[in-house]
Amino acid sequence: MMKAMVEYSIFTRYSIGMNSPVILSHLQFVDDTLILGAKSWGNARALRDVLVLFEAVSGLKVNFHKSLFVGVNISDS
Repeated sequence: MMKAMVEYSIFTRYSIGMNSPVILSHLQFVDDTLILGAKSWGNARALRDVLVLFEAVSGLKVNFHKSLFVGVNISDS
């Protein structure tokens, strides 16, 4: 679902580096997912929507009590 959101420009990936940038939208480990995106309200809404869609499609539940949404190098507001 993340790949489709990026392909249709619903979610903007994060670019790391200047000369030969590495562009990422998500990293997945055994039971953890790290989602990386450009800072925007559109990305925040898209992320919420994809998590709700994931729950509906898979029948699994996202544990929002164990989840963390962190902005890096942006104001607290």
